[in-house]
Amino acid sequence: MTFLPVVERELRVAARRRGTYLVRLAAVAVGMGATAWVLMLGPGSTRSTGWVLFEVLAVLLFIYAGIFGTQATADCMSEEKREGTLGLLFLTDLKGYDVVFGKLAATSLHWFYGMLAVVPVLAIPVLMGGVGRGELLRIVLVSVNLLFFSLSIGLWASALCRRDSRAQGLALVAALAIMFAWPAATQLKRHPNPNPRLALLSSPAYGCVLAFDNVYNRNQHLEFWLNALTTQFYSWTFLGLACWIAPRSWQDSVEGKNSHWWRWRGLSSNRSERRRKLLALNPFLWRTSRSGFKQAAVWLMLAIVAALWTWIHWLARRSQPGDNFNPAINLAFLIWAGLMLKAWVAAASGRALGDDRRSGALELLLGTGLRPDEIARGQLWALWRQFAPPIGAVLVANLLCLLVELRYMPTTYGNDRTNAICAHSVLGVFLVLDSIALSWVGMWHGFAARKPNRAVGPAMLRIVVLPVLVFFLLGTFSSMTSAGFDWVSSVAYWCVLGVGADSIGVFARHRLLGRFRKIVSEGYVRGRLVEIRPETAPALAEVS
Repeated sequence: MTFLPVVERELRVAARRRGTYLVRLAAVAVGMGATAWVLMLGPGSTRSTGWVLFEVLAVLLFIYAGIFGTQATADCMSEEKREGTLGLLFLTDLKGYDVVFGKLAATSLHWFYGMLAVVPVLAIPVLMGGVGRGELLRIVLVSVNLLFFSLSIGLWASALCRRDSRAQGLALVAALAIMFAWPAATQLKRHPNPNPRLALLSSPAYGCVLAFDNVYNRNQHLEFWLNALTTQFYSWTFLGLACWIAPRSWQDSVEGKNSHWWRWRGLSSNRSERRRKLLALNPFLWRTSRSGFKQAAVWLMLAIVAALWTWIHWLARRSQPGDNFNPAINLAFLIWAGLMLKAWVAAASGRALGDDRRSGALELLLGTGLRPDEIARGQLWALWRQFAPPIGAVLVANLLCLLVELRYMPTTYGNDRTNAICAHSVLGVFLVLDSIALSWVGMWHGFAARKPNRAVGPAMLRIVVLPVLVFFLLGTFSSMTSAGFDWVSSVAYWCVLGVGADSIGVFARHRLLGRFRKIVSEGYVRGRLVEIRPETAPALAEVS
């Protein structure tokens, strides 16, 4: 028998995928764009510009390796379990490590190629001076190490969970906890650990700091290599757990009694009455609201953000005892909470529609006389039942932060008070507008895509990322032409760009309702409608 036969097959399949080359092209484009921006706006001397460019590219590479790697592998085995094909692999002589390493090779190939594509761009600062060859090699080593760590956590979560959303959330939370939770806890005043530096060495993210020359050359060579070995230990541990769990988890039920354990604890006494009301209001609203307790994870995320916000404020007040407010910290955490809520809305908006389209449930619903606009309205109401209270909580926190800032800000700072009011007002308004637009765009992409979890990227790119990039390019062009942006023009430009991006939701709604029946009956592959026939199904699966 061939050693690791699944790896060979998955590599051959991955070599024929378009995404393998698109990710590499996108990574190079982002690296070259960041390089062009730093070279245009960098300091005057070549050495200082090279150092700034190196730092910017290194940070982007670290984010790429540490965050996106967990999402690359988080659904590779959970998808097989949902479709019932994972058990077929274990009917053969394949072992757990055969399947796990095969999935690792298939899902990590294009992400690893994307990282290698940025390395030549990262070497440009070496030619400009100010950056040594050893520093470049250490940055690449830490990035590859961090990518392997995040991919391993994603495989472990995928082997453990069946639903893609739970696997992705578990992988991201586990990675962030290992990288930041324990080192952050050691900074507390009464933490029992007498040596917080050991906690830093146990964090894979600490290697991103140790790799630079200004830290590495201060007699910290041993710490760098110990941290690299610790990251490898984490990676192989999670990979071994995935190999052990995979053969034992494929027989889990899809939605068994354990997933509704709260029914036996008296936590849903009026559940039947609520279901009857929802069914009378909208049948699809009842269908998408059956699982219950969907807000728990959202509230947990907001509680973590609030705890971090309180801790950062506490540290800021310790460093500057007379500073009772800090608008920059408030805005940073409000923006971060809003971004996570928007990403969650985009992820949840198209999941029910996409799953029901793939299973054939939507075709049955349309046969009952239920119209496409009623199905879309039920999905939209379900979204707002889930996310309206958390969004309202963020809006209330935004208002409270504004009132506190105005309370402690001297009345003589007239411009600062006006700027604070404008900033918090724009933040609150666009949280609501972006969430509505993301609901429709996410519903369209989740409904039309082969995998509903792929709706997050296109929706966030169009509604959130695109206005930021355009505003950033306008600001760069204005600084080059010495025109500059004042505060009024910046707010005006941002409002125009934000409203223009949110108008994409109107087009997404039109496309969703206009093509609903045709997509349900014929399918949707790479932007074109296709008729699914028995003889073309294998070809469509290969194309997708």
